[in-house]
Amino acid sequence: MRTILLDSLAAWWPEIVLSLGGLFVLVLGAVAPRRRPVLAASGVALAAAAWALWHAPVPPSTDVFFGMVLCDRFSLAFRWFTLGVLALSALLIAGSREVHEQVHGEYLALVLFAGVGMMLMAEANHLLIAYVAMELVSLSSYAMVGLTQDARSAEASLKYLLFGALASGVMLFGMSLVYGLTGSLAFADIQQSVAALSGPMAKTLLAAVALVLTGLAFKISMVPFHMWTPDAYEGAPVPVTAFLSVGPKAAGLALLLRLTEVMAPIWPSLAPLLMGLAIATMTLGNLVALAQRNVKRLLAYSTIAQVGYLLIGFVVQTRQGLEALLFYLVAYLFMNMGAFAAVVAVVRDTGSESIEAFRGLSQRSPALAALTTLFLLSLAGIPPLAGFLGKFLLFGAAVESGRLPLAIAGLVNSAIALYYYVNIIGQMYLAAPSKGPLWASFPIRLAVSVCGVLSLGLGLWPSAILLLVRASSQVNLL
Repeated sequence: MRTILLDSLAAWWPEIVLSLGGLFVLVLGAVAPRRRPVLAASGVALAAAAWALWHAPVPPSTDVFFGMVLCDRFSLAFRWFTLGVLALSALLIAGSREVHEQVHGEYLALVLFAGVGMMLMAEANHLLIAYVAMELVSLSSYAMVGLTQDARSAEASLKYLLFGALASGVMLFGMSLVYGLTGSLAFADIQQSVAALSGPMAKTLLAAVALVLTGLAFKISMVPFHMWTPDAYEGAPVPVTAFLSVGPKAAGLALLLRLTEVMAPIWPSLAPLLMGLAIATMTLGNLVALAQRNVKRLLAYSTIAQVGYLLIGFVVQTRQGLEALLFYLVAYLFMNMGAFAAVVAVVRDTGSESIEAFRGLSQRSPALAALTTLFLLSLAGIPPLAGFLGKFLLFGAAVESGRLPLAIAGLVNSAIALYYYVNIIGQMYLAAPSKGPLWASFPIRLAVSVCGVLSLGLGLWPSAILLLVRASSQVNLL
């Protein structure tokens, strides 16, 4: 047993480093509530976690915490993805004025704790671990939304908490039914039991799985469980909104992929329902975004629509679909975080969250306007940017699998989305500026530059990331 624990700790060092780093940043923020010390400590924690992950073994072994955690190539890729989310979120927090200097430690610690939960959601090989990981991400997110001394943030956090508690309860009830039907919480054992069930037991299992998926649908903002998203995004500081738009969504999709492998025998019964929900998600997100004047609410509905596109790769259940999903997820990280970094810069300068705050940005800050345009066009799926290639792969996977309605819905919704993205671009280039030059802080300039280079680079030279995606796209259970 001692050998098993030591081997498990060796494979799980990145999460341990992030956990210890989060605790240290939290204490440091209370003792020395200044910006630079906690930012430096967070940077050291992320760098140490990256070093540990680079040297961590990747054994698909049952001995990792007695088979409850799975450190395979899929989870390895997602752990790197998580570190990218955390690093960009830290930069946005550092460059924002919405996050008061005295609470930088709390925010950064919560981001690190949420990162541990995100990694664990991708590594989960046991229903108990999956639930604990999801709650770690959720509780950290609730706190981040309501941590500022603002009535709007408190209201948003309360709504988020109430909806989240309901979704968690539904999911936990579904997990209890799965345990009652299969006699196990381990994914591998559940997979074997599912294949043996028939008749009324199989129908009951289908209902149990639907309850579990309902809880996950809330986490990824899938229609009709998206109601919390616009209010939470609008009430939270922009850096927190940026984190919520990428981190928990990606973690929820990673866990969905794990659960799909477990429930493979009953997947044909669920596929039509999820196909309809994917189309509804992208359609509702884009249509409601057309009427938004607050840029955070607009990007909230844009995020819902993006989840609909990502679900295409999940619904088709092919290797090509999974590769397309993972590639688009990487592209989405950079183009969406880049767009939110631009919002941080504009809100910091104007104090306004309206689309009109972008008026004349091309004259106030030509470089920021150009990069913001790049991010918005990538989100819309315009070539040769990363968003275009990601959507091309997703829609191609839908056609290859015989699900043509998914591809058609994706194309139509991409055309709808282009309107509200171009509306922001029009404000930047066609409207007269209302203020003088805009000077973004160094963390925001760094975040925007990194996201811009990668959003363009992944579209022009995708071969390297596609090779990594193909190597990581095999989701295996023990």
